[in-house]
Amino acid sequence: MHRGQAPLHYYNPLKTNTDTSKSPSTCFRSFLKILCKAFIIFFVFAVAAAVILWLIVWPLRIKVTVDAASLTRFALLPTNPPYLYYNLSIFVSFRNPTKKLGIYYDWLEADSYYESARFSRVALPTFYLDGKNSTTTMRSVMEGNFYTFLDSSGVEEFKNENKTGFFDVKVWLNGRVRYKLGSMITNNYSLRVKCPLRLQLVRVGVKVNEFKRTNCRVANY
Repeated sequence: MHRGQAPLHYYNPLKTNTDTSKSPSTCFRSFLKILCKAFIIFFVFAVAAAVILWLIVWPLRIKVTVDAASLTRFALLPTNPPYLYYNLSIFVSFRNPTKKLGIYYDWLEADSYYESARFSRVALPTFYLDGKNSTTTMRSVMEGNFYTFLDSSGVEEFKNENKTGFFDVKVWLNGRVRYKLGSMITNNYSLRVKCPLRLQLVRVGVKVNEFKRTNCRVANY
């Protein structure tokens, strides 16, 4: 190269051409990143909204209490199987603690048990509780006679409790309920409530102690 001449530039085929424009594959990857971010944001907001909705309207456990009870007859004949005469009345209250939901009680019954042997089944009236922490109280009377399938230990327990005048009786409340939110009504759900009662038999000349209000345990709702 002579002095004063411009330097010569040679073409190098191995040199990469630096083009600033993006290739189609790069654009597609950028689109996928944006789409994934949008999906994640939507999913987070959807989960948060579902949790908030669950906290607001999810039905709280129904509150059931036996406010009063009276046992005026409870006699067992030593037949095989044993024959039981009974007269039991209770006042039971249902309270809806969920303010946003109403509850339809479509079917309801009370089953009475002594020593795991059922001796009575009575249908209860159907009703509706709105979502304003409302309460419904009803009276159920269970009276009559029934063959009970008590074993020998159950008969002995009856004899012992008959001496004291106090009997441990369990009342199970079974039913079907539906929940109402605005104009939407759910399908039927099973309701099962256990009410353990300590009852004093009403006898002539014996002072009857005041019945203590009993909280029932809601197993299914």
